[in-house]
This record gives sequence, structure tokens and C-alpha cells, in this order.
Amino acid sequence: MNIAIVTNSFPTNSETFIINKVLALANAGYKITVIRLAASGSKELMHLYNFKANNNIVIKDALVPTTMSELIKFASAHPFMFISSFCFNKSMMYKKLRKNILLKQFNQYGFDIIHFEFSGIAVGFADILPQIKAKTVMSCRGSAEKVKLLTEPQRTTQFQKTLALISAVHCVSEDMKQTILPYCNNEAKIFVNRPAIDASFFSPTTKTRNQANISILSIGRFTFQKGYLIGLLAIKKLVDKGYKLTWHIIGDGTQQEEIIFHIHTLQLQNNVVLLGKKNKDEVNEQLRNTDIFLLTSVYEGIPNVVLEAMAMELPVVTTKSGGVDEVIDSGVDGFIAPLYDIDTVAMQLEQLINQPAKANEMGIAARKKILAAYTLSRQEHVFKTAYQAILQ
Repeated sequence: MNIAIVTNSFPTNSETFIINKVLALANAGYKITVIRLAASGSKELMHLYNFKANNNIVIKDALVPTTMSELIKFASAHPFMFISSFCFNKSMMYKKLRKNILLKQFNQYGFDIIHFEFSGIAVGFADILPQIKAKTVMSCRGSAEKVKLLTEPQRTTQFQKTLALISAVHCVSEDMKQTILPYCNNEAKIFVNRPAIDASFFSPTTKTRNQANISILSIGRFTFQKGYLIGLLAIKKLVDKGYKLTWHIIGDGTQQEEIIFHIHTLQLQNNVVLLGKKNKDEVNEQLRNTDIFLLTSVYEGIPNVVLEAMAMELPVVTTKSGGVDEVIDSGVDGFIAPLYDIDTVAMQLEQLINQPAKANEMGIAARKKILAAYTLSRQEHVFKTAYQAILQ
């Protein structure tokens, strides 16, 4: 099977789920071509995973001109395509040129499946979907479906059009499927394939908890999605009760200034540490030295960071966002608090702090679940079955 994976950048630290998918499909014997729209990616990750040495993986850049000098070079090299894309409206011309360039790439390599890794990407190509020879698939993961459809009314029409044209739709959770169903006139084209991780990379080590200072960890961009203020207010409750703890946060983003302001206003400078961006090995090391993992998001698909924390035998406290309740049995292998419920988040953290044996028991159960139900081999099998069904 010849499969194209269409994404913006590759590989990136924030999208390890795409890396895992590409590697799993390639290792299963499929020919995978990653088409990068932004022609960018992490050189460190490229070296770490040694993609160039994998004969089943090819990475191609869209090479769409974005500057006048690039446009002139493109016009001289591809005069027919330039003329067919030309119009006096500059932005419209670049948009048309982009689609023509990508349509040629989509059709010239004999792909069986073209999988757009985000619905926002697929929506951008809705007008050429009927001209694509391969079967097309798009993934619905979170922001584009949970937020953009609310904040950008015109997106609804575009999304509905794309759902009607696309061959199949991949949802990362049953919750995500229910989110998009009102916009889809054919439920049969939707399939759910939950995220997967390489659990062998996350090897828990026996550690002695430092009761003098409990370590709590969160990982995620500094955006409203991650609900960090909920976490800060919960941590404040525990600090005011006299608990000695440190909340480490890995990430960066547009709301860092706001978060720093809240930290200082709540007088949590000694309890909250912003670690910035970290690479895969650094994240792994931080997970090894953590007692509790905390997720306070207001929406998610299914967050990979929760799966990774569970694989590391960490007890997880999370808000009920997206499909987390499809992963965690609250009270068994983690805790789920109602969305925006600061008191319950604080109470669940407090319970894990005061009951280390319970926390350890939850962590062990969490890893068992990941090894049983969230493996790359399972994910690859679901994709293979879905792709084969589309091609029949």
C-alpha cells in the first residue's frame, strides 16, 4: 500500500503521534511519503529517528513559492502551471498555485491513500478533493473541531463540504466522533483509532518519593486549551494547606506572560517552575523524576502526554476533557475531575499525596492498560483495516 501523509511540518516534538504513526506503518511494510506543506521540521528528531535510512519512508516538501523571487524562479521552471494559476489578485494567485502544485504531487506518485493529518489541512484543499485520484482520509484531533467551528462560522460550511467529499474520517476518540457527527451526513465513513505510543521508550524506574516535596508535572503549550489557571488555583489550595510541592510545566506559547502573572499574583513563585520546551529525552527524564502527572485542559482529543505518563507508571489527575474518560477509569488507573472543578482537582492531588501506596497502585494499573490497549501495533492494525476497507 502506497500512503501519503500530509502535514504542515515533520518531524516536530509537539506531534510525536504523527512520528509514531509513520514509523509504525513503515515498519509494517507500507510505503510512506510524508508531504510537508511548510517544508520544515526538527533536524534533531530527523537524526534521532534516522528517517533517511528507512527505505519505506520518503519526505517531500511542497515547495510552494511564498516570495516574489521564489515565484519568478517557479514561473521560469514551470511556465504552464504558472500561467494556469495566474490571476491579478495576488493572494488568490498564491492560493491557486499552492493547490495546483499539491494536486500534481498528490496525483503523480500513484498513492493509494492520502491522509491529511488535520481536518484544517483537508478543508484547505476541499475544492480539489474531487480531482485527487487516491482515496482521501482526514484526521479530527481537537482544536479545529472543538474550537474553530465555534469561533469561525464560515468554517462550518467548509467543514461540512469536506466531510461530504472525503473518503473517510479518522477520529482520535469516540468523543471526537460525537463532536463531528452533526456535520457529517454519512456516519459509516467515520472510524475511531485512538492514539498509541512506543511504551518501550517510557521505562519506569523504582524511585523513592520525596515526601518533603512532592513533584507534579504538566506538559503542554501555553494556550487557553490547557487550562493552566485551573491548575494554578488548585495548587494554591494545596500550598495554603501547608503541602510542600513543586509543579513543573514543560512547554511554551502565547500565554506564557499571562501564566507568569498568575503565578506571581497567587504567590506561587516557589512552587511553580516553567521549564520551557524540552526534547524527547529531556521529557522522559522529567517523567522519571515526577510523582504525579496533572492535566487541566478544557478540551482535548486524547492527549498523548497522558498516555506517556501512564506508561511511566505515574498516577494522573485530569479534567474531563475530550476522550480522557475513554482512557482512564477514574479511581482505578487515574483520577478524572469535572471540567473547571478546582476543588476536585485539588482534592484528588491531595489524595495521591497522602496515599503513596494508592498512587503507586494506580501507576502500575495505568502502565498495564497502555501495554494492553495503546500500542503502536494496535494502532497500525486499525489504520490498515480502515485503509483496506476504503480501497475495496
